[in-house]
Amino acid sequence: GKVFAHLCRSKLFGQHSKHSALRTPSPTSNPGSPSMSLSIRIVSVETREQMVHTRMPFRFGDAKLVSCPHLYLTATIQDAQGRTARGVAADHLMSRWFDKNPEKTPEEQLEDQRQVIAWSREAALQAGPASPFDLWLNIYRSIQGQAERSGLPALLGGFGPSLVERAMNDAVGRLLGLPFHALLRGDALGIDLGALDSSLQGIHPADLIPARPLDTVAVRHTVGLSDFVRTADIPDDDRVEDGLPQSLEEVIDFYGVRYFKLKVANRGAEDVDHLSAVAAVLDAKLGDRSYYCTLDGNEQYPSMEELLPLLEALWTRPDLNRLARSLIFLEQPIARSAALDADRMKGLDRIVERTPVIIDESDADLSSFPRALELGYSGTSHKSCKNTFKGLANIARARRWEAATGRPVILSAEDLTTLAPISLQEDLAALSALGITHAERNGHHYFRGLSHLSHEAQIQCFHAQPELYCDDGELVRLNIRDGNLDCSGLHRMAGLGVGTLPLLEV
Repeated sequence: GKVFAHLCRSKLFGQHSKHSALRTPSPTSNPGSPSMSLSIRIVSVETREQMVHTRMPFRFGDAKLVSCPHLYLTATIQDAQGRTARGVAADHLMSRWFDKNPEKTPEEQLEDQRQVIAWSREAALQAGPASPFDLWLNIYRSIQGQAERSGLPALLGGFGPSLVERAMNDAVGRLLGLPFHALLRGDALGIDLGALDSSLQGIHPADLIPARPLDTVAVRHTVGLSDFVRTADIPDDDRVEDGLPQSLEEVIDFYGVRYFKLKVANRGAEDVDHLSAVAAVLDAKLGDRSYYCTLDGNEQYPSMEELLPLLEALWTRPDLNRLARSLIFLEQPIARSAALDADRMKGLDRIVERTPVIIDESDADLSSFPRALELGYSGTSHKSCKNTFKGLANIARARRWEAATGRPVILSAEDLTTLAPISLQEDLAALSALGITHAERNGHHYFRGLSHLSHEAQIQCFHAQPELYCDDGELVRLNIRDGNLDCSGLHRMAGLGVGTLPLLEV
């Protein structure tokens, strides 16, 4: 692909606390650099797809992924003075996450995603002048209505609007010469959280996010059910010889990661044995250094009661003791169709006394998170594909719930295969602006650096973000040091931290 370098810089720096998923902002009397919100129109939306290939198979359930379409969306905005700017967003098109309908083939699910994106494009082009926030909200509500009428899940209905939201916010930042954190703390986007939830009326983003964006975000490495824990376990036929790590042992040595996301799948003793093998490697490799883990139940448990044997093993077995003490939370153990059903949640109160439980896939629309809190859940996940404005509203809800109940609320960051540069950099810009200190990240693990771009494009990305990437002469890849990604350069970029726009000829 060809790269058009568009670098706009200003000086903003941040700090980072490693021990919580969401850092509470420090009190400040300066809410940023507020300005009157823009009135804009979206005058063009274009999409391109590129097939990207994994360096090793990515397995989830019975499916095995070796390639997928990666979609780029560019949007051009125009303000009331006639000024224009272009922004960009990108994401994988992947089946079996937005919609788990077994009656649809993977190809049909990809077409559903393209349909939602096409609806979002049309809604964006038909919308009249409005603030960026109001423009997004009108698109979001319109597409959610179309998805419901078409029998598509709300989670999928939010995907298309999220791409438009990201590209639009990137364009606004480029137009004003401001990075995303400054856009949130100022008033350029016209954010009105009360329009999403009347109980949030009058809450400004500057009340919720850190005074400065985080300089670093820790990588939380995912260990899947079929991922190799020890190097000695890798069969010769499955060994990848490309200079990058493959087993969990190698990942710890190579990247220095200390945050881990461990998959479990209601397999009884098999899950316990898997966690025991992981614990042995973590304990041996990290020695007396602290590490932190989350568990992902992958919607595999019919009820909370069925989780208890696994958790009992974690709480009582000596070989799992340190791993159990490292647990930050358990993610989405119950299928999305039942996870907000009070009858199926019996036993949740006993579990959260020891281990917080959050939703992920169940956070499908604007009303999901408050319902989850009422049921006893401990938080939810932020994902760019679930809309950043919605994530901001969830932070406000979390803060109100904490103040009212005294119970801490978690807003995590989960996104397994986020691909550099656009999707990754925009997501990191959002996380560091929101104050989320660690994030599930394995896109760099399953995909080989920036090898999906031409070497010229890779080098331009490296020069634009020398803190975030490293160049070994053949490949530009993420520069993970001591388990962290340096995001400081993203805050010098106008927009969502991209700076360079890969323009693919496909």
